[in-house]
Amino acid sequence: MARLVLIEKGLDFRRQEIDIMDTNEQFEPWYVTMNPRAVVPTLRIDDEIVTDTINIVNRAQTMTGPDLSDDDTVQNWLKDIMALHYGVLLYRNRLDADGTAPQIIARGQFLQQLAQDRPDLADTTKARLEGNRRFQDLLRNPDQVGQHLDATRGLVDRMIDAVSLQPYLAGEEYSLADSFATAALARLIIHELDEWWSDTPLEDYYQRMKSRPSFKLADVIDTGTERDL
Repeated sequence: MARLVLIEKGLDFRRQEIDIMDTNEQFEPWYVTMNPRAVVPTLRIDDEIVTDTINIVNRAQTMTGPDLSDDDTVQNWLKDIMALHYGVLLYRNRLDADGTAPQIIARGQFLQQLAQDRPDLADTTKARLEGNRRFQDLLRNPDQVGQHLDATRGLVDRMIDAVSLQPYLAGEEYSLADSFATAALARLIIHELDEWWSDTPLEDYYQRMKSRPSFKLADVIDTGTERDL
């Protein structure tokens, strides 16, 4: 989402990948110094550090380049798209019979060990361990998983309605909302949920977004496995 906006704005930037899977690079001291929550993405502009995707794209909007519109309608789309529980979408088909996700349990064990080994990360690991516990509880509850799936389907339906009436998600011109929608739909395709908008105006909309140069330049992924995310 952030890369799409930076590219659509025509801003020069250097991308640095952070391995959050195998080496857990987000917990390295140099990164935590920039982003104490140890999450991605982070945008550094000289000595200015901007974290959280919505903050990053809103900061980019203030810089030189095309106006990508950030009115109330756009901001509401950003918040609603970011509010989806992408973790549920990722792990809902990776649960054992008792509703546990081995990867999430392993992540909790890693965080516990990290808390012992890195007391300097006490606040970060405490928050992440609590989030891991809540997530494990959620995944064990089929009703809650279903509620998050329903919320995602509801947002897709709203997208379908929106692009049935106008060329872009929030109106007649490309906006920040379209960058968010493009990346979100790409992820839903990998999660095998694209049947929700097959043969609807949203299918044509996504193809138009995919044909924009920014899609390839931002390295948006909509093929492969969920690990490719």
